[in-house]
Formats: sequence, structure tokens, C-alpha cells
Amino acid sequence: MNSANRFVLLDGLRGVAAFVVLAFHLVQQHALSALSYAGLAVDFFYVLSGFVVACAYERKLRSGQMQARHFIEVRIKRLYPLVFLSTSLGIAMASLAVLFKDSITLPQLLQASALALLILPSFVFPQWQTAYPLNMASWSLTFEAFVNLVYVAIARQLTNRTLMALVASSWGALLLLVAHADGIAGGNNQEGWPWGFFRVMFPFFVGVVLYRFKPRPRENPVLAIALLPVLAIVLLLDFPNYRFFSLIYVSIVFPAIVYLGSGVIVPERITAILHRLGLISYPVYIMQGPILRIGEEIMKHIHSTAMLRLFSIAEFCAVVLVAWIAAKCFDEPIQRALRARGA
Repeated sequence: MNSANRFVLLDGLRGVAAFVVLAFHLVQQHALSALSYAGLAVDFFYVLSGFVVACAYERKLRSGQMQARHFIEVRIKRLYPLVFLSTSLGIAMASLAVLFKDSITLPQLLQASALALLILPSFVFPQWQTAYPLNMASWSLTFEAFVNLVYVAIARQLTNRTLMALVASSWGALLLLVAHADGIAGGNNQEGWPWGFFRVMFPFFVGVVLYRFKPRPRENPVLAIALLPVLAIVLLLDFPNYRFFSLIYVSIVFPAIVYLGSGVIVPERITAILHRLGLISYPVYIMQGPILRIGEEIMKHIHSTAMLRLFSIAEFCAVVLVAWIAAKCFDEPIQRALRARGA
């Protein structure tokens, strides 16, 4: 087994989580209270991010082979092109609202656009709860950027003992969040935006711990195949006590899934599928906001329940298609150009 495929199951899990987020947002168009645990896919992303970032950069950062500035440049170049594209689509949609509706003004749009392109929250539209009105999915990237900066700032001093202390203290912060918000929440809306800083620290640095204490690789086709639907089912279930179970998910369930997934060598016959799931996961996640916003406008003119359900299926397919086009025709050429320039 090629060592490059060692963590390919984590790619597949990331893809599953991205599609759960898409399903979550599609269901929210009909019932805001449905699939209450699906939004925790973002917290699963944070655990994965901690693992993957540590896997890719920790040795270089701790040895001094990579400086903080280079790390930041690499992360921006990897993540920002699709943020720019999806946010630009959101700005174009909002421009139509300026032209044909009275809901927002041009100065408001210009201010919100500048903030959105910087992946910062916007509080200029008090009529809407969201802090990211032009690209709803980009909220998690604000906190991803924050925790990446924290990590690179302390990576060289991050001994195992210090890391464990950081994980323990960040779990205490997570408890404060749970007590305040009746569960794991915050970061996406205006009212609870600052709580995103409490939300991101624990899962990310647990991911770093999982990398440092990763299991020995072994072939286990049954586990490899089972973990994918297990993650989807866990995120789609609906337990009554969200405060308790959301904490269990982030504290135990998600780290366990990543730990198990990191130790499985995947059979060659499903490696390509998992790899493609991983490749499409980020485009699906970040591109869905503007597409679903268009869908919301169209849905206002559909009055049949059956047609609404069919339209949701069409939205799902549209997001996947747009994500694939964005990846192939926009992001991949940019990444190739950056690599060719030695960026």
C-alpha cells in the first residue's frame, strides 16, 4: 500500500461531512429546526483540520524548516481562491437586490462585500441573523484562520504536556459555550459570533493530539467502509438533549472517528472514490451558499410540496455541478499556476 494513501479514508469522511452540510442547508429551507446535529459537521471539520495541518506542517514548523509567514501564505493560497469565487457570486446576487429590491442599499452592500472578501463578519444587515450574509459557509473559515494563526504562533513550543494543557483549557471554554448556548453553537450568526472562538479551539487541537498519537496503520476494509455511513448517521440523528449530546459528539465521537480513520489502510478498489470525495468536499462546502440563495428566491414561486421536494433535489445537483466546475476550471488552474511559480 502506497503511504500516500494512508489517510485517504479521512478524505472520504470529509466528503461525507460536506454533503451532510449541504443536506442540512437544503432541509433548513423547509424546516429550520430539522437535523439539529448536522451543523456539527463543521466541528468535525475542525478535528480533521487539526490532524491534517499537523500532519502536513508540524515537523517543518517545529524544526524551523518552515517559517510562520510561509505557513500563512500556503494556507491562504490553498483556501482563498474558492472563497473569493463563492463570495463574488454572493456579491453579484446581492447587487440584484440593490437594483430590484429595497431590502439593502449600495453603501451597505459595499461595506458587507469588503468584509466578506476579507472573510470577516458583517453586522450591517440587522434584519438578518447571519453574520455572513454574502456567503453563509465562509463563517467557519474565519475561525479556521484564527486557530491556524494560534497554532503556528506556538508550534515550536507545543510540547505534548503543553498541548494537553491547551486541550484541557479549551475544553473548559467549550463547557462555557455549552452552558451559554445550550449546546455547541455560535460563530455563524451576529448575536453569537464571538462564541466561534470558543468553539474552534478544542476540536482543532484535539486533531493535533490525534496526529501525534495516531495508531499504527492496518488493513481493515470493514471498518473503512463502515465509518463513512456511521459519520453520516451520527450527524443526521436527532437526540432530544442537544446540550449533552453535542458536547459528547465534539468531545468523544468525532475524535474517535478521526482516530479510527487515521489508522485504516484502505483497499485499493475504493481509494479513488474516497480521494474524489475529499477533492470535492471543500468546493461543495464553500460554493453552496450563493447557489442555495438563488434557490430560495425561486422557491417563493413554487407552491406544491411535491415540486418543492423535486426542486431541492435539483438544488443538490446544481451545487455539486457548480462545485465541480469551480474546482476544475477555477481552483485547480490557480493551484497549478501557484505551484509553477514555486508558491
